[in-house]
Amino acid sequence: MSIIDLLKINNKIIINTDIDGVLSGLLLQKYAGCEIVGFSNSDNAVWINQKKINSIYDAVYIDMFVADPKVVCIDQHIVTCDEVHWTKLKSNSNKINPNIILPRHHAPMKSYRSKYPLGVLHFIIALIEREGIPLDFNFNTKFHKDISLLDLFLRADDAMNTSVVSNFKDNAILWWNWFTELSRNGKVTSQMISYLNELNEEKVVRIKQQTSQFLKSAPFYCESSDGGYKSILNDKNQLHENVMEYFSFLAKIIETKSLNSETKFIAYKGKTQRISLTPSQKNELMNHNAINGQKIFSYAFIWGENREGNFSYTVM
Repeated sequence: MSIIDLLKINNKIIINTDIDGVLSGLLLQKYAGCEIVGFSNSDNAVWINQKKINSIYDAVYIDMFVADPKVVCIDQHIVTCDEVHWTKLKSNSNKINPNIILPRHHAPMKSYRSKYPLGVLHFIIALIEREGIPLDFNFNTKFHKDISLLDLFLRADDAMNTSVVSNFKDNAILWWNWFTELSRNGKVTSQMISYLNELNEEKVVRIKQQTSQFLKSAPFYCESSDGGYKSILNDKNQLHENVMEYFSFLAKIIETKSLNSETKFIAYKGKTQRISLTPSQKNELMNHNAINGQKIFSYAFIWGENREGNFSYTVM
């Protein structure tokens, strides 16, 4: 089943509050008929519009893996312990993730080092283009200090830096090549690749610094340099003015509608922990989506197995 067909079944989406999640959600709104009904902060909070959905389990999650097998999610995290776990998870069509399409696991380390290193935005673009849906953006549009729309697209999950400067750039090139095939030589995918090929390390460092400053300054005041927020609601349970400004700005530059500033949200708060899994905990995760008897809401392996606290999970 294609991403478009899957989203026709449930077009209500909950998106992350960073530039990767927001642009992904707005793109799906514009090209897949989705409706943004909530947000998550990739940590311990989910905010939903209860006029649109009744539960945090009623929507499709964008840029976050949700453990419940019935919940559709489109993300890019490492979510399988090993090949056995991958074999179990790959049969679930509700879990759309490049690390599941091309098997990448937490162990062995060789697999983890070749994990998907880019944003969910770039994955979604390739999936949409694969369906023959034409995407077209004015990438020549310039913002503060000559930051382009293409620069913002490639700020998502630090894709530009990863692809040109980092120690993982060779791996990134392999995934960009895969996108060429996945998108069937899609126009926007090709434009991103061509732009990256023109960049040098000095320019990437400068663009990242300028883009981060742009996102963290007035009027958006993003809390993180990747254009994200941990808290988004005011005392009226509506989006903070600066958060609304940010969402409206991103909606405008890709020519889609923004959100209703008067919409009220209800917050669900959980508890996030970081641990290293024991063999028995891995077995519990694979078979029951639980740790120490507690059902997990979301999780991801955030570091390699040789680093303590490499497994992050949230219980709601």
